[in-house]
Amino acid sequence: MSVAQAGLRPTAPAERLLQLDVLRGLALFGVLVVNMSVFCGAEAARDAGTPLPFGWWGAWPSKLVDVLIESKAAALLAMLFGAGLAIQWERSADRGLPHVLFALRRVGALALLGLAHSLLLWNVDILLDYAVISLLVLPFVGWSAARVLWAIPILLVVTAALAAPFIGMEPTPSQAAESYAMQLQHYGAGSWSEALRFRVWEFVHVMAPQRVSNRLLILTPFFVLGVHFWKRGWFSDPRAHVAALRKLFWVCFTLGLVANAIPQEALHAAVAGLPRPLRVFIKATCFLARPGLTVGYAAGILLLLSQPAWRAALAVFAPLGRMTLTQYLLQSVICTWIFNGYGLGLFGRLSVNASLLLAAAIFAVQVWSSRWWLARSKTGPVEWLWRRMAYPVTR
Repeated sequence: MSVAQAGLRPTAPAERLLQLDVLRGLALFGVLVVNMSVFCGAEAARDAGTPLPFGWWGAWPSKLVDVLIESKAAALLAMLFGAGLAIQWERSADRGLPHVLFALRRVGALALLGLAHSLLLWNVDILLDYAVISLLVLPFVGWSAARVLWAIPILLVVTAALAAPFIGMEPTPSQAAESYAMQLQHYGAGSWSEALRFRVWEFVHVMAPQRVSNRLLILTPFFVLGVHFWKRGWFSDPRAHVAALRKLFWVCFTLGLVANAIPQEALHAAVAGLPRPLRVFIKATCFLARPGLTVGYAAGILLLLSQPAWRAALAVFAPLGRMTLTQYLLQSVICTWIFNGYGLGLFGRLSVNASLLLAAAIFAVQVWSSRWWLARSKTGPVEWLWRRMAYPVTR
């Protein structure tokens, strides 16, 4: 008997939780803003020692992105993917269905979408990483809300062991300069087939080590935190947990903001004269507090959504959250056409701040287009495809 025949179906529009869709929509904005520095070549140029000009308003918009959004948007989206794992597990358990087989099919479909995205459009794709992390987190999804947090140290050990062979493989300045020159040639001026060949080479030799040594370590704990948030009821009913969310927000947001705002060089210089135990304690506290800003964002947005006025205002992002996969991939379609040689060829030519303004404009169109599409269809096209792959037999 198939999963769909047994009673497990995709979530109907009327059953969706507004808060989860709003969080996804807002996270997708952060993902686009951060990814824009890669799309336009600013990150590669900076690593090569020949940074692109900032343009209007100088460096402060880019610094704000580094402090407030860098790594946080992908981490918030990881929390929501973790919550999705927990939701599917509960739905399967309630119906007495084999959760593992369905989860593996769902994760496998996501991995195929991520692989296609990586090879055909943009190899900095995050979907493939989410699929791998989902497999790592899957054995712990059935644990209780309190117990599942113990999966974080367990998985950190696992991911650290996987990352160990790749740590210290960061490119030298000369290698970074050579990489930027190759990107200018293949992405900025090459045809689609030339970009494809170079993209595949990068996927194997550059992105694969980065995925294992960097992304798994950073994002895996947030998947577990997403499971925890769901099991606590914070995602499903924030209005019933205002007191807990308020405490979480003030602690995580405050400490996280301070930790992210202090440059590492300034922190090392400030504690240099302190006794070693105190110096280690301060550095460790700042290091652990940095990811807390993502948790603070999640708690803060949930608090706003518990208030009717804010809930109505933020609901504008919910349609985008219902089409996260489609619009995430569409970001790559639009931006690679703008910056790659087979399109407008603006790679390495557009200022950093102009790229950020472009990201804001694209996001505004995505918010509008999501609402337009869902007024005519029940789900996004890529979401439909993912469901067809995960639920092979439907009624």
